[in-house]
Amino acid sequence: MMDGKLTFRAVAEAVALLLGAASMIYMSRVVGPEYVGFSAATSAVLLLLARFADGGLTALSSQRLARDDDTLGSLLALTVPPKIALSCAVIAATLLVARLAGIDPRLAYFLSTAVFLIFFEVFSPAWVFVALGEINTASFIRVAQSSIYALVVFAFIRSPLDWQKLPYIMVLNSALGCVLALLFLGRRRVLSLDRRQFGPAYGRKIRQAFAESRHFLKADLSLYVFTTSDRLILYYFATPHAVGIYEAAYKIINPFYAISSIVTPTMFRPLAQSFKQGTPAAVLSRFTFLMLVGTVPLGFFLLLFSDSIIMTLYGPSFSESIACLQVLGFAISLGYAAGAIVLPFSAWNMAREYGATMTYGNIFNVLLNVALIPSLGGVGAALSTVAAKLAVALAAYRHFRNVTDYPILSDLLLFAVMACAPLLLVLALGLAVENAVILMAVYAASYAALVLVLVRTRYSRLWKDAV
Repeated sequence: MMDGKLTFRAVAEAVALLLGAASMIYMSRVVGPEYVGFSAATSAVLLLLARFADGGLTALSSQRLARDDDTLGSLLALTVPPKIALSCAVIAATLLVARLAGIDPRLAYFLSTAVFLIFFEVFSPAWVFVALGEINTASFIRVAQSSIYALVVFAFIRSPLDWQKLPYIMVLNSALGCVLALLFLGRRRVLSLDRRQFGPAYGRKIRQAFAESRHFLKADLSLYVFTTSDRLILYYFATPHAVGIYEAAYKIINPFYAISSIVTPTMFRPLAQSFKQGTPAAVLSRFTFLMLVGTVPLGFFLLLFSDSIIMTLYGPSFSESIACLQVLGFAISLGYAAGAIVLPFSAWNMAREYGATMTYGNIFNVLLNVALIPSLGGVGAALSTVAAKLAVALAAYRHFRNVTDYPILSDLLLFAVMACAPLLLVLALGLAVENAVILMAVYAASYAALVLVLVRTRYSRLWKDAV
């Protein structure tokens, strides 16, 4: 059953990513780096505000529902009203600031137009399907949302002046995900609030929920710093053009973050249940393999082939993105090494450790961004991201070892060695062969062969006991 869910999730995510990548490349070519930069900066601001409006309640509800510690009806009753109130307050404050703060008129236009995506991001009940293990439903919503978004981009972004439509498309994309999730919940007749929660003790329950969810909020904010905040710092110290150049490079590695979107939701419930039962090792073996197999080699691959990739996808106007991409590949390699260690904490009732570890990386990343971006621009932002993810991996490992003896360090070292071996082979072959496509194929094929050997010699035995 797990394999079927994982396969469907992977196929759905692959389709969604192809649509998203095509939309981004097309949009970048039409409107140019500057307006891609405004769009990225706006998205960064609003996603940050959405996290504050959520307050960590979504992550808390997901954990409780996945562990069967509470019913869906009671969780909806506990979290929906405060989420709506916070969202409305944040939207109102954002509109006021955009009008009065004296910022670039184009950025103010993006913010004031797209601000309503905060409500849809916070109110969306898509988390329910992940927590209940209904991964196929979540995957279908993802594909439908991406398909409609791609159609809208190709239909309405036709000339450079169409940059004015970008904030409306941003709102539409968030609204699509929210509406689709609501429709599926309504169809399954599970969208109901437990009215028994609305008693004299309701205020106390909300305060208790926020007290516990603050650890998840810390982790959410830290994850935001790792994946998004560098656009804001880059915008402050540089120009929208620089943000657009960096965003173009980041969009190439961004699909690899979706590996976590495939693996973590699919295995969230098994991880939670196995930890509750005291037997997490069998599930961890599969979780770790799936998190690392497609991510560790990316840094080495992009170090070799960023030039060809950028020129093929974006063209000469984005040539400055090459140096950023050569560094950002290792953000995936080290980021997933950290993720394999720390992400299970969110399912293991380790909210404090999860939040503390991510907050440590958060602070480290911000300090590095402020130190490096003024002199190095997008490359500085990339270096900061890589260094911060390494710091998180080191900090999380101590907590990981306190709760399980699973040899995750051995897994990390094995994948690192397997990623380096094809690198040496390609460097040697490159002395005689100049065709980048051939060299890419050699790297991929040799790495795949090593993975096959690893599965047969190490993981096949462990997976027999996996949930």
